[in-house]
Amino acid sequence: QLERDEAGHMDERVGELLTAVLERNELVADDLISIWFTATPDLHSDFPAAAARGLGIADVPLICAQELDIEGAMPR
Repeated sequence: QLERDEAGHMDERVGELLTAVLERNELVADDLISIWFTATPDLHSDFPAAAARGLGIADVPLICAQELDIEGAMPR
């Protein structure tokens, strides 16, 4: 989760998440088919997928989508 909507902070947190997922599942970029990122409507400083590119995930298709802003849904 992001504490603030800043590109550098998003890169850091998404990088931490991706690194943890890859390590815990003993995966490397070559094992990936694609990665889908979703973000809540209040985040607009950067694309979450940019952090993956920063980690060297270059040949994997990435897509970003916005979560629906549904009344009563979990807050970001």
